[in-house]
Amino acid sequence: MKGNFKVAITLGKSRHTVAPAEQDTDAAFEAAFEEHWSWVCSALYRIVGDWDEAEDLALEVFWRLYYRPPQDWSGLGSWLYRVATNRGLNALRARKRRQDYEKKAGKLRMERDAPADPAIETERQVERQQVRSVLAKMKPRAARILLLRYLGLSYAEIASVLEIVPGSVGTLLARAEREFERHYRALGYVE
Repeated sequence: MKGNFKVAITLGKSRHTVAPAEQDTDAAFEAAFEEHWSWVCSALYRIVGDWDEAEDLALEVFWRLYYRPPQDWSGLGSWLYRVATNRGLNALRARKRRQDYEKKAGKLRMERDAPADPAIETERQVERQQVRSVLAKMKPRAARILLLRYLGLSYAEIASVLEIVPGSVGTLLARAEREFERHYRALGYVE
């Protein structure tokens, strides 16, 4: 904290004025800490609902007071309340984001690890093998353009990868899809 300042600590009906010399800066902070600690913890507890988390957040509030004090100490109680409220609300938002992330991650894991129906999984494997055999019979550029498109690349990205004019991607893709369908039918995969 900066030295040679006058501190007016105000909370409720009590009013204390501290005028520390440069060496008494820590003493002024300690006085503020002792007077406001329980109040800041209680305010944070009301926001976050967990005493341990409230104490951790209160430590952050007082860390900020020590290292980045307000310009005007006449409204220290208001400043502490504002900083504590902001820390508490930020903690709630972080908790909400974390819960949403964990919920989504849990759902994805359940979907990924869910035991597949053996009949459906066998059918998917057969379809994959059929697609692979059709792609092997196609012209290499046509097979590549289909793979790139179904991997999610845009027309511009496909043109860049295949080193072709972007305007020709749509035409080449339509031809490749027709070629794929022709080979798929020729192999007897469509009834």
